[in-house]
Amino acid sequence: MTKAKPKTKDSRPKTIDWNDIERRVRLLSRAGDEGVRLQASPEETLAEAQRLAHYYRRAGKPLPDTLAALV
Repeated sequence: MTKAKPKTKDSRPKTIDWNDIERRVRLLSRAGDEGVRLQASPEETLAEAQRLAHYYRRAGKPLPDTLAALV
């Protein structure tokens, strides 16, 4: 009989840092965050927008205009 492997601890944070999420959304916008934009391919930008939109939807929050335009 073999022992069951112990479950690994989930290292993801349990709470969402909305300040960080909002900053990431600003990085996706044309204006950027204080003039700094996300340097990524269109595919990577879309993937990041979808990931961020998931957090908003899961929290029941409306999508910011920047995300709504991308997803």
